[in-house]
Amino acid sequence: MNNQHLGTVQQITGQVRSMFYLVDEPTTTLTIQADGQTITARATGQLALDLRALPRGATICATLHDAPPEQTHLITFTIMPA
Repeated sequence: MNNQHLGTVQQITGQVRSMFYLVDEPTTTLTIQADGQTITARATGQLALDLRALPRGATICATLHDAPPEQTHLITFTIMPA
């Protein structure tokens, strides 16, 4: 029997509070503030590079995949109008 944890997918709208990345690696970790919660998510590849162009304090609608044991992964995002 296979006991894999498939995780859950959720969509949130919140303000990007912080972002961390290494210039020579296509991975970005960001913190989103939504409904009083702070969520840390990781993105890789082109999505991670696109996140780096966000203006400071941008509000985004993000689709997240939460699959243990790793941290939450950002699947896609849309910038919300200010």
